[in-house]
Amino acid sequence: MGLVFDIKRGSVKDGPGLRTSVFLKGCPLRCVWCHNPESQAAVSQRAVATGEVCGREMSVGEVLDEVLADRPFYGADGGLTLTGGEPTMQPDFAANLAAAARAQGVSVALDTCGEAPWAAFARLLPHVDLFLYDLKCLDDNRHRALTGVGNARILDNLRRLDAAGARLWIRCPLVPGLNDADADLAALRDFVAGLRGVERVEVCPYHALGLEKYAKFGIPVRLDRTSEPTAADRARWRAALGLG
Repeated sequence: MGLVFDIKRGSVKDGPGLRTSVFLKGCPLRCVWCHNPESQAAVSQRAVATGEVCGREMSVGEVLDEVLADRPFYGADGGLTLTGGEPTMQPDFAANLAAAARAQGVSVALDTCGEAPWAAFARLLPHVDLFLYDLKCLDDNRHRALTGVGNARILDNLRRLDAAGARLWIRCPLVPGLNDADADLAALRDFVAGLRGVERVEVCPYHALGLEKYAKFGIPVRLDRTSEPTAADRARWRAALGLG
């Protein structure tokens, strides 16, 4: 059984093609800009005003039925994306679901922050076609200030996945004034350049769309006055990362 808080059909932002994104509860990070704060706790939660429950236990078979219902729409590139939260916090459930999907001919992507014991990635590696891997900040001290944890294990896991031959898309969540200085971007670019399995680098600009969820679930807001990036910000980021 796994703790799932959402299943999103027809996603085009969680990997290649058209995908079914399965969101698992629990995350070891507490990013100040998190737009899914309801994903953080590894337990079910109730909305303050409505009593709506976020997080329900589902079996591999129940989730797989939802995924296979969308299979006619996947085409050559789409499939299942395991996301969250952080899927590696439920490594057995995530690996069993990924293996079951692959057995049915469904491609599997895993969206991860990278903060997990290597054993979790080793468990998942044989069943995942593509890792969508977040890189938030290369400076360990500021990474800790922004997310609650350092980045040493995150970077080590990424190197180990790369050495194991994993397909990688690097995703860079960027927030104006927090992790987008020229030195930050240069460090990201140089680190990624040292990896061999990176097929794509994506900029994930900060947005404020998730702020209402904090009030909904009674979670304190830690970042509510940062402006969303301008077109100029996005262009500078892409240029600094060598994305054109």
